[in-house]
Amino acid sequence: MTETVLVPVDGSDHASAVLEYALRSFPDATITALYVHDPGHDHYAAVGDAETPQERRQATARRILEAAREQADAYDHDIETETRTGTPHTEILECLLEEEFDAVVMGSHGESPITRPFLGHVSETIVMRAPVRTTIISEPLADLRDRDLPGTVLLGTDGSEQAEAALEYALETFPEAEFTAVHVLDLPFEHDRADVEGTYLEPVLEDARTRAERILTATEEIADEHGTAIDTAVEYGKPATEIVGHARAKGVDGIVMGGHGRSISERVLTGTVAETVTRRSELAVTLVRGGHPSRSIPSNSGS
Repeated sequence: MTETVLVPVDGSDHASAVLEYALRSFPDATITALYVHDPGHDHYAAVGDAETPQERRQATARRILEAAREQADAYDHDIETETRTGTPHTEILECLLEEEFDAVVMGSHGESPITRPFLGHVSETIVMRAPVRTTIISEPLADLRDRDLPGTVLLGTDGSEQAEAALEYALETFPEAEFTAVHVLDLPFEHDRADVEGTYLEPVLEDARTRAERILTATEEIADEHGTAIDTAVEYGKPATEIVGHARAKGVDGIVMGGHGRSISERVLTGTVAETVTRRSELAVTLVRGGHPSRSIPSNSGS
């Protein structure tokens, strides 16, 4: 269960959407709104301004954090606030480590005009380096308010400990949600080719399908232990592309998946799937770090 959540805010509409998501998704958590003043990008300075940089920084922080408190008041939720000065991604990461947060929820971009399919520099860095659960919000506040959170949650699963950790997290954190688990088979050939049958490719395809069935069956069993039904699906293609495409086609409300792939040692390859989903998805994407080595979903290794 998520107990402490860090929400970086910068006064933008997008930051308000991030706080909205956190307030609605984690109603019992301790939420801290963090404003980071970047001295190298003082947007509020003006020629002939009588305020000193320190006074201007303090006034900006008060205004932004007071707006965050007012937004939280609408949900009868008292939030904590904090101000730091420095490079935003560095200060966010240090705050996560020093104060031992369980999760960070932030926008795909802040006040900058950068939008999909790219993340802003700050969010990109947090996705790659944050040691805790990370949720990236891409939707504007108006669109997010139209969603019935948690709604339907899509889980990308590959049978790894990271995927199981994401499954357990989603089931425990969003008990009212509807769940769909998707396993993607990335084959070196088209799975529906007419000339596969009777060739050496046929047992390769059948073995892949058998492993997919094993992974999804284990996923259903874990969901059963939580008293939750879960839909499952198999897709064919590149994992990140198919996960984002499935989420879009089915109209889900968010995606939860492991922050790394089959193992942390393979992160250079498989970690990019989770990061690519985060870059491309228009929905909230949560990356879960950690695993359950004592009980792992059957893997794609056939073991």
